[in-house]
Amino acid sequence: PVSWTITSFFPVMVQLLGFTEQETVTGLFSKDCILPCPFPPGDDEVIYWSKGNRNVHSYYYQKDQLEGQDPDYRHRTQLFHENIPSGNASLKLSNLTLTDEGPYKCYVGTQQTSVEVEVTLRVRVSSHYALEYQKTDTGRMLKCYAFLTYPAPRISWVQGNMSMQETHQEETRVGVLYSLRSDQKITNTNDTYYCHIHLPYEEWAAEWKMQGRKEWKYTSLHCLRVVWSLNTNAVISVLASCNGTCHSYQPRVHINQSDFSLMFDDLTASDSGEYLCNISTPHYTKLTVRTLQIGKLLLFLFWKMGTSEGNAKPKGQSEICKVLGKVILCN
Repeated sequence: PVSWTITSFFPVMVQLLGFTEQETVTGLFSKDCILPCPFPPGDDEVIYWSKGNRNVHSYYYQKDQLEGQDPDYRHRTQLFHENIPSGNASLKLSNLTLTDEGPYKCYVGTQQTSVEVEVTLRVRVSSHYALEYQKTDTGRMLKCYAFLTYPAPRISWVQGNMSMQETHQEETRVGVLYSLRSDQKITNTNDTYYCHIHLPYEEWAAEWKMQGRKEWKYTSLHCLRVVWSLNTNAVISVLASCNGTCHSYQPRVHINQSDFSLMFDDLTASDSGEYLCNISTPHYTKLTVRTLQIGKLLLFLFWKMGTSEGNAKPKGQSEICKVLGKVILCN
């Protein structure tokens, strides 16, 4: 039978031909990827994909021949039949698993020539990371998260410029994937805290610091890319966010789309609290805490009454007060 002939002579062809091309492909866990295999177009194509001694996909007589396919690849492989005559024997591999990693060999024989391509597949997990800040009556806590990673990550902490041991750690598993949470108590709000997540193929870091902690001494409520939230009596409320477009979730709160500053209408004493600015990128997160205290003392005054009334006396708390680059208060 033809299938017996291909299987028997394939090792011999490997020895005679050697590797004409090598590729490395990176795919995402549970997603699809394509293993490339170009060849000179010819007649009566025979295509054989293998991994070690496992039959991944076979094609001859102008159709797939999957009777001897390894069970781990069943219903997960696909050739692009319409592209085979033009010299494309690439293989689509669906629903990637971590065991799919490794070297694959693509043999293509035609009446005119034979070639072999070696493709190394690397499977990466699309992990997620986060730094959470919590304030309660008993103190302040940072929680550093790594979600669905492989292998298990390592989390380290730095306070100021000194390494420190974590306060607590929890680990869970979903199949072969790991999720890890590392906690750290904030013992000195004058220091900056850093969380580092280490993986063989990726590094992620997060930073926490408090600014303007003393009453009336603030520099700016300003961030480049931001989610603004308010922590009042251990209750966290999201106020505004920008991710391409800006959105406000409270009627009196607005975000300036040019510089992402936070603005208030009719500032009141109930607006006192800790404002958290969260800047995020794929590899870094920065949390900045700004403490806002509203009182009778008036240090910075800004009111909007029209273009020609900038020096007029404020009429009362109905005027629009803003937090824009510095604390703005109404008396």
